[in-house]
Amino acid sequence: MNKRTMALSKSSDSFSCPVCSETLKSPKILPCLHSFCEQCIHEFILSTARNKDIAIKDFNCPVCRIVVKPKDAKAKLDKWAKSLQDNVIMNTVLTMDHGNKALECQTCKRYTQTFEAKSWCKQCYEAFCEKCISMHNRMTLLMTHDVVPIEDVGCKTDGLDLRAVSEYCGMHPLKMVDVFCFQHKTACCGLCAGINHRKCDNVNSIDEIVHSSGIYKTLLEKLNDIRESTTTLLHAKQQEKANIKVMAENTEEDAANFIQGIRSKLDICFETFKKQLTVFHDEQNTRLNIRIRLLEQLIQSIEHWTKVTEVVQTSGSITQLFLHVETVKQQIETSTTELEQLCGRDTDINLSFKENETLQKVESVDQIGSLSIEEREKDTNQIGDLFKMCSNFEICIPRFEGIRIEYLRTMHMSGTNLICGVCIADKYILLGDTSTKPNILHLVDKTTGLTINKTVITGNVKRLYFDKDLSRIFISCFTKELFSADFKGPTLAQINRLSFNTDYVGALCRFDKYIYIIVDDSVNKFIPSDPPMEMARSFPTNTNSRGLNGMAISKEKIFYTTVDKEIKCSSVDGQHIFTHKNDKIRDPVSIAMLSVNVLIIFDRNGALHALSNDGKKQATLLKKFEKVVDPWDMWVSTDDNTVYIAGGEYIDVFKIKFD
Repeated sequence: MNKRTMALSKSSDSFSCPVCSETLKSPKILPCLHSFCEQCIHEFILSTARNKDIAIKDFNCPVCRIVVKPKDAKAKLDKWAKSLQDNVIMNTVLTMDHGNKALECQTCKRYTQTFEAKSWCKQCYEAFCEKCISMHNRMTLLMTHDVVPIEDVGCKTDGLDLRAVSEYCGMHPLKMVDVFCFQHKTACCGLCAGINHRKCDNVNSIDEIVHSSGIYKTLLEKLNDIRESTTTLLHAKQQEKANIKVMAENTEEDAANFIQGIRSKLDICFETFKKQLTVFHDEQNTRLNIRIRLLEQLIQSIEHWTKVTEVVQTSGSITQLFLHVETVKQQIETSTTELEQLCGRDTDINLSFKENETLQKVESVDQIGSLSIEEREKDTNQIGDLFKMCSNFEICIPRFEGIRIEYLRTMHMSGTNLICGVCIADKYILLGDTSTKPNILHLVDKTTGLTINKTVITGNVKRLYFDKDLSRIFISCFTKELFSADFKGPTLAQINRLSFNTDYVGALCRFDKYIYIIVDDSVNKFIPSDPPMEMARSFPTNTNSRGLNGMAISKEKIFYTTVDKEIKCSSVDGQHIFTHKNDKIRDPVSIAMLSVNVLIIFDRNGALHALSNDGKKQATLLKKFEKVVDPWDMWVSTDDNTVYIAGGEYIDVFKIKFD
């Protein structure tokens, strides 16, 4: 085994494709610095498009799920993988490792000459023969580059090609990325900053950010802190899983001992009890497996980022370091937010067997006993330690307990009767105005509050929904009418009535390829094709679409209001998950899901509430609006968690924040 082969075998994980688990072939590297076989990432992109059943504009890394956009937005889908950055370093090591053929000088190769490569330049990412490296080292701009013998590439590389972290602007390829907008969390060149971010409040140069913040100097330390906290939490969940198993086994044993003397008469009851116990154990096992998997994935990601950080700090530029840090922050924020939703409410479970006191009357007993389950909040919150480590990394994890609302401003539209609204893209609001016959749709600039244009609609407007993928507005009415119109630039195209609808309809929302819509006694769905297909019944409900109602969809869950003043949650195929109702929420008529998976509920009586997505936590955010006295609708800009309340001539604007 030669020196290169030994190096490759020692770090075989780095040279294995995460998709096929084989040695990488034609390796491509993503901006997150994960590498894949070109064919594997190609098939993954195609499968992503097939699953969504719509034209996709980006895809997620199969490992860390970071969003990856194609270099050419207009390129065909089957060309995306080929256009990804080649992992030159990894390809070079693999080429040297396989076969007896020597690696060729890449400079000579471009001129159809063949000479064996003897040296490798870490900055140029190229192999050179003796003649070419001599010329390379004589050039003033190149003489400071780090050049190593070609044999050392396989010994010292970790397979990371930092060129995948592009320092050039996507809109202006000749300009370097040197500015960051905190409002949009976007890095760009100075020209983009002057055009697209001139109104943004917090725009700074990358150089200034890197030199003024200590996070870039202590990055490895902070990543290690997060990894240690995650490992502690993982061990705790593994121990909790083991404890549940022991308690379940002990409880089953207690039950078995209890029925020893009367087993012949109680076999059926005992089997029923065991099924209950098995269901509980399986539910808890599933719950903890999900948490354990997420924690393991986070540790794996952190180990990857730690390796990447060492390379970036050693060989990368300031811009690459900055972009890398922002990528790490976004990834950790996504993972820890997901952990908060699953692990934020930790409980201790005590499982025991409770005997049936009437068991003496065997013939009248239909069960041997019941599971006694005590569940209480833990005295220590281990996930809180993880969030504390994340806060040191300048990552804020939204927690339901810290939710609050802040008044921003009021928009006044004199002479209108605003009954509904929706945010369109990042810049506009579409409002339904019933002050005149026929009704009017106002397109308003979100920032200035000025009307851009007006569109007349024949229907009696009730609710609006904007489909981002299609850039299309759907409009339900108090009559048996459903309309749609495409949004093109700052205008609405012709409004068309969807002839397949023959029912009173209410709130609507999209999931996957379907538009789900509330009808009198059911949730229906249709495919928004051109023309749209027929409407089909999804599942029955206790709704009433003749009045006002609300609907929101998140992660295969549908949340909707009912005639009984409830908030119901079902799966998209109609399996009931929970029902939430109390005296504080008197007349819920509109709901919206925030980007952090918190449900905002609008009460027609003039209040605003928050509900966790499991229905267990509720908070009242507002009991009275600023100017709106007769509120009709509420909608949310999920980009920045801004809430809009409309009624009469006013729109009150609020911001959801988390302490």
